[in-house]
Amino acid sequence: MFATTLWLLSLVLESLLLVQAFRGKLIRHYRLFYSYLLVVTLRDISLLPIYYLWPRSYGYAYWFSAYLTVVMGCGVVWEAYKIALSRFPGAARMARNVIAFIFVFSISRLLVKAWDSANWIPGRTTLETERDLRTVQMGLLLGLVVLFAYYGIPLGRNLKGIIYGFIAFVGVTIAHLTFGTYLAESLRFLWPYVISIAYFLVLVMWCKTLWVYESASETATDSRLEMDYQSLVSATKKQFRAARSQLFKAVRP
Repeated sequence: MFATTLWLLSLVLESLLLVQAFRGKLIRHYRLFYSYLLVVTLRDISLLPIYYLWPRSYGYAYWFSAYLTVVMGCGVVWEAYKIALSRFPGAARMARNVIAFIFVFSISRLLVKAWDSANWIPGRTTLETERDLRTVQMGLLLGLVVLFAYYGIPLGRNLKGIIYGFIAFVGVTIAHLTFGTYLAESLRFLWPYVISIAYFLVLVMWCKTLWVYESASETATDSRLEMDYQSLVSATKKQFRAARSQLFKAVRP
């Protein structure tokens, strides 16, 4: 009963967030985040009757739908970087390229691994895939937080809520996927409750921080980030020129 109540309350909060996104026009600014939230909401709505009416099929429906939500979560991370670095075009361009490469490489590696696996099991394979991709998401988001903390740049109320909430939920999910199987059998039943409570609290945080749109331009900016990026680019170009000069000298007869 407690789990069902928490499930229904989470659906209510998800629906409120989506409705407010249209009313407050937040969806124009955080399209990938709200697309992710919409997919998660539809997934929860569809899984609820399966859980009670066709319990034997619930596991398959849950694991297969998990692939979509994990990939959509990668989109949320990419959008967070895009918005956070929108005032720093040089750093934003480099970050987008690096993040795109990391996600494409990670997903490709996992797909190849699943394809070559002789014993492909939906639950176990999806668990490993979700754990690996969630770890990448966590690392990238923490990197963004550390970067802005180092330069003293505020993220803004909306983006801070999205990032911190996503970090909290992803952190609990990684802990579950990594250590859940090591718990004693008598304690494993607690994990679904921990995840459900954590997700509910994240939704409460999102409702609080995403009820009204806050423009990123209203927050302070710091030019040091862009200056450091330009210095890095300049130093890298010098290293390439020096390396090319040494190569020409080595091959010249």
